[in-house]
Amino acid sequence: MARILMFSAGMDSFILKKLYDFEDEECLFVEIGTKENKIEKALIDQHFPEVQRMDFMLAGFELPNKIIPFRNHILAFLAANMASDIYFGFTAGDTTRDKDYVFKAQIEASLNYFIGVPDKSPFAGDEHYTIALPFKEKTKTELVKAYLNAGHNPDLLFSRSISCYSGYDIPCGTCRSCLRKFVALTLNDIDCTGKFMTHPKRHMREFLKESKKKNRKTELKEIELCIHTLKR
Repeated sequence: MARILMFSAGMDSFILKKLYDFEDEECLFVEIGTKENKIEKALIDQHFPEVQRMDFMLAGFELPNKIIPFRNHILAFLAANMASDIYFGFTAGDTTRDKDYVFKAQIEASLNYFIGVPDKSPFAGDEHYTIALPFKEKTKTELVKAYLNAGHNPDLLFSRSISCYSGYDIPCGTCRSCLRKFVALTLNDIDCTGKFMTHPKRHMREFLKESKKKNRKTELKEIELCIHTLKR
Protein backbone atom coordinates (compact mmCIF):
# COMPACT_ATOMS: atom_id res chain seq x y z
CA MET A 1 0.00 0.00 0.00
CA ALA A 2 1.55 3.30 -1.09
CA ARG A 3 -0.56 5.67 1.01
CA ILE A 4 -2.68 5.70 4.13
CA LEU A 5 -4.97 8.28 5.72
CA MET A 6 -5.11 8.69 9.48
CA PHE A 7 -8.88 8.58 9.78
CA SER A 8 -10.85 9.55 12.88
CA ALA A 9 -14.24 10.26 11.27
CA GLY A 10 -13.72 13.88 12.28
CA MET A 11 -14.77 16.44 9.71
CA ASP A 12 -11.24 17.16 8.49
CA SER A 13 -10.24 13.55 7.85
CA PHE A 14 -13.69 12.80 6.37
CA ILE A 15 -13.30 15.66 3.86
CA LEU A 16 -9.75 14.57 3.06
CA LYS A 17 -11.03 11.06 2.41
CA LYS A 18 -13.63 12.41 0.00
CA LEU A 19 -11.49 14.93 -1.85
CA TYR A 20 -8.52 12.58 -2.27
CA ASP A 21 -10.60 9.50 -3.08
CA PHE A 22 -9.30 7.31 -0.28
CA GLU A 23 -10.92 3.88 -0.19
CA ASP A 24 -11.84 2.55 3.26
CA GLU A 25 -8.96 0.08 3.00
CA GLU A 26 -6.53 2.99 2.60
CA CYS A 27 -7.59 4.49 5.94
CA LEU A 28 -6.35 3.68 9.43
CA PHE A 29 -8.31 4.24 12.64
CA VAL A 30 -6.43 3.80 15.90
CA GLU A 31 -8.45 2.98 19.00
CA ILE A 32 -6.81 5.01 21.77
CA GLY A 33 -9.51 4.65 24.40
CA THR A 34 -10.71 8.22 25.00
CA LYS A 35 -14.43 9.00 25.28
CA GLU A 36 -14.60 10.74 21.93
CA ASN A 37 -12.53 7.98 20.32
CA LYS A 38 -15.21 5.46 21.31
CA ILE A 39 -17.89 7.58 19.59
CA GLU A 40 -15.68 7.82 16.50
CA LYS A 41 -15.28 4.03 16.52
CA ALA A 42 -19.06 3.54 16.62
CA LEU A 43 -19.49 5.86 13.63
CA ILE A 44 -16.75 4.08 11.69
CA ASP A 45 -18.22 0.66 12.54
CA GLN A 46 -21.54 1.80 11.08
CA HIS A 47 -20.46 3.66 7.96
CA PHE A 48 -16.85 2.69 7.17
CA PRO A 49 -16.56 -1.01 8.06
CA GLU A 50 -13.55 -1.68 5.81
CA VAL A 51 -11.33 0.94 7.46
CA GLN A 52 -8.24 -0.71 8.94
CA ARG A 53 -7.93 -0.75 12.75
CA MET A 54 -5.23 -0.80 15.39
CA ASP A 55 -5.44 -0.72 19.18
CA PHE A 56 -2.99 1.51 21.02
CA MET A 57 -4.36 2.77 24.32
CA LEU A 58 -3.34 6.37 25.01
CA ALA A 59 -6.27 7.58 27.10
CA GLY A 60 -4.25 7.30 30.30
CA PHE A 61 -1.93 10.05 29.08
CA GLU A 62 -4.70 12.54 28.27
CA LEU A 63 -4.23 15.96 29.89
CA PRO A 64 -7.11 18.03 31.34
CA ASN A 65 -7.18 20.13 28.14
CA LYS A 66 -7.78 16.95 26.07
CA ILE A 67 -4.27 16.98 24.62
CA ILE A 68 -2.44 13.65 24.46
CA PRO A 69 1.29 14.47 24.26
CA PHE A 70 3.05 12.91 21.25
CA ARG A 71 -0.19 11.36 20.00
CA ASN A 72 0.44 12.17 16.34
CA HIS A 73 4.06 11.07 16.62
CA ILE A 74 2.83 7.67 17.79
CA LEU A 75 0.12 7.48 15.12
CA ALA A 76 2.63 8.30 12.39
CA PHE A 77 5.00 5.54 13.48
CA LEU A 78 2.15 3.04 13.64
CA ALA A 79 1.02 3.98 10.12
CA ALA A 80 4.60 3.71 8.84
CA ASN A 81 4.32 -0.07 9.16
CA MET A 82 1.52 -0.01 6.59
CA ALA A 83 2.39 2.68 4.04
CA SER A 84 5.10 5.12 3.04
CA ASP A 85 2.84 8.12 2.34
CA ILE A 86 0.99 9.04 5.54
CA TYR A 87 -1.79 11.62 5.31
CA PHE A 88 -3.08 13.80 8.15
CA GLY A 89 -6.00 16.25 7.91
CA PHE A 90 -4.37 19.10 9.86
CA THR A 91 -5.63 22.61 9.06
CA ALA A 92 -4.34 26.16 9.40
CA GLY A 93 -6.20 26.59 12.68
CA ASP A 94 -4.48 23.64 14.39
CA THR A 95 -1.99 25.11 16.84
CA THR A 96 -0.47 22.14 18.67
CA ARG A 97 3.10 21.39 17.66
CA ASP A 98 2.40 17.84 16.53
CA LYS A 99 0.34 19.30 13.68
CA ASP A 100 2.86 21.66 12.07
CA TYR A 101 5.62 21.56 9.47
CA VAL A 102 8.35 21.02 12.07
CA PHE A 103 6.51 17.87 13.15
CA LYS A 104 6.31 16.80 9.50
CA ALA A 105 10.05 17.32 8.94
CA GLN A 106 11.10 15.58 12.15
CA ILE A 107 8.92 12.51 11.62
CA GLU A 108 10.00 12.17 8.00
CA ALA A 109 13.65 12.40 9.06
CA SER A 110 13.18 9.71 11.72
CA LEU A 111 11.34 7.35 9.38
CA ASN A 112 13.74 7.83 6.47
CA TYR A 113 16.72 7.27 8.76
CA PHE A 114 15.55 3.68 9.15
CA ILE A 115 14.19 2.99 5.68
CA GLY A 116 17.59 2.43 4.11
CA VAL A 117 18.49 -0.38 6.49
CA PRO A 118 17.72 -3.85 5.05
CA ASP A 119 15.41 -6.08 7.11
CA LYS A 120 14.65 -3.32 9.63
CA SER A 121 11.88 -1.44 7.86
CA PRO A 122 8.81 -2.67 5.96
CA PHE A 123 9.80 -0.55 2.97
CA ALA A 124 13.61 -0.68 3.19
CA GLY A 125 15.32 0.27 -0.04
CA ASP A 126 12.08 0.68 -1.97
CA GLU A 127 10.32 3.80 -0.69
CA HIS A 128 10.72 7.23 0.82
CA TYR A 129 8.48 8.17 3.72
CA THR A 130 6.34 11.30 3.40
CA ILE A 131 4.07 12.95 5.93
CA ALA A 132 1.41 14.61 3.75
CA LEU A 133 -0.48 17.63 5.11
CA PRO A 134 -2.55 18.74 2.10
CA PHE A 135 -4.88 21.02 4.13
CA LYS A 136 -2.32 22.72 6.36
CA GLU A 137 -2.71 26.06 4.58
CA LYS A 138 -6.52 25.93 4.64
CA THR A 139 -8.96 26.87 7.37
CA LYS A 140 -11.90 24.61 8.17
CA THR A 141 -14.16 27.07 6.35
CA GLU A 142 -12.05 26.74 3.20
CA LEU A 143 -12.06 22.98 3.64
CA VAL A 144 -15.85 22.81 3.73
CA LYS A 145 -16.02 25.13 0.72
CA ALA A 146 -13.75 22.81 -1.28
CA TYR A 147 -15.91 19.84 -0.26
CA LEU A 148 -19.08 21.58 -1.44
CA ASN A 149 -17.45 22.81 -4.66
CA ALA A 150 -16.56 19.20 -5.44
CA GLY A 151 -20.26 18.40 -5.36
CA HIS A 152 -20.39 16.43 -2.11
CA ASN A 153 -23.46 16.23 0.12
CA PRO A 154 -23.40 18.72 3.04
CA ASP A 155 -25.65 16.44 5.12
CA LEU A 156 -22.85 13.87 5.30
CA LEU A 157 -20.78 16.34 7.33
CA PHE A 158 -23.23 15.59 10.16
CA SER A 159 -24.10 11.94 9.56
CA ARG A 160 -20.64 10.65 8.54
CA SER A 161 -18.38 12.81 10.71
CA ILE A 162 -18.24 13.93 14.31
CA SER A 163 -15.97 16.58 15.83
CA CYS A 164 -16.56 16.83 19.56
CA TYR A 165 -14.55 16.33 22.74
CA SER A 166 -17.54 15.47 24.94
CA GLY A 167 -17.85 11.79 24.12
CA TYR A 168 -21.62 12.06 23.52
CA ASP A 169 -23.44 10.69 20.48
CA ILE A 170 -24.73 14.19 19.73
CA PRO A 171 -22.07 16.95 19.52
CA CYS A 172 -22.12 19.16 22.61
CA GLY A 173 -21.93 22.50 20.80
CA THR A 174 -19.70 24.02 23.47
CA CYS A 175 -16.20 22.53 23.06
CA ARG A 176 -13.58 24.11 20.81
CA SER A 177 -13.92 21.34 18.25
CA CYS A 178 -17.69 21.88 17.93
CA LEU A 179 -17.30 25.66 17.75
CA ARG A 180 -14.69 25.45 14.99
CA LYS A 181 -16.93 23.12 13.00
CA PHE A 182 -19.93 25.40 13.52
CA VAL A 183 -18.03 28.44 12.22
CA ALA A 184 -16.95 26.55 9.09
CA LEU A 185 -20.46 25.29 8.38
CA THR A 186 -22.18 28.61 9.08
CA LEU A 187 -19.84 30.51 6.77
CA ASN A 188 -20.70 28.02 4.04
CA ASP A 189 -24.46 28.59 4.55
CA ILE A 190 -25.07 25.14 6.05
CA ASP A 191 -27.93 25.09 8.54
CA CYS A 192 -26.86 23.65 11.90
CA THR A 193 -30.27 23.82 13.58
CA GLY A 194 -30.82 20.80 15.82
CA LYS A 195 -27.38 19.35 15.14
CA PHE A 196 -25.84 20.19 18.54
CA MET A 197 -26.97 19.61 22.13
CA THR A 198 -26.45 23.32 22.82
CA HIS A 199 -26.55 25.75 19.92
CA PRO A 200 -22.96 26.94 19.37
CA LYS A 201 -24.05 30.52 18.62
CA ARG A 202 -24.46 31.04 22.38
CA HIS A 203 -20.72 30.60 22.85
CA MET A 204 -19.32 32.53 19.90
CA ARG A 205 -18.27 35.64 21.83
CA GLU A 206 -16.48 33.55 24.47
CA PHE A 207 -14.82 31.60 21.68
CA LEU A 208 -13.68 34.86 20.08
CA LYS A 209 -12.19 36.09 23.37
CA GLU A 210 -10.33 32.82 23.88
CA SER A 211 -8.94 32.88 20.34
CA LYS A 212 -7.74 36.47 20.80
CA LYS A 213 -6.11 35.58 24.11
CA LYS A 214 -4.27 32.65 22.53
CA ASN A 215 -3.46 34.61 19.38
CA ARG A 216 -5.12 32.18 16.98
CA LYS A 217 -4.82 34.54 14.05
CA THR A 218 -6.09 32.15 11.39
CA GLU A 219 -9.43 31.80 13.14
CA LEU A 220 -10.16 35.31 14.40
CA LYS A 221 -11.53 36.82 11.21
CA GLU A 222 -13.74 33.82 10.53
CA ILE A 223 -15.16 33.83 14.07
CA GLU A 224 -15.89 37.55 13.79
CA LEU A 225 -17.54 37.01 10.41
CA CYS A 226 -19.61 34.16 11.85
CA ILE A 227 -20.83 36.39 14.70
CA HIS A 228 -21.75 39.08 12.17
CA THR A 229 -23.56 36.52 10.00
CA LEU A 230 -25.60 35.27 12.96
CA LYS A 231 -26.87 38.81 13.60
CA ARG A 232 -28.58 39.01 10.22
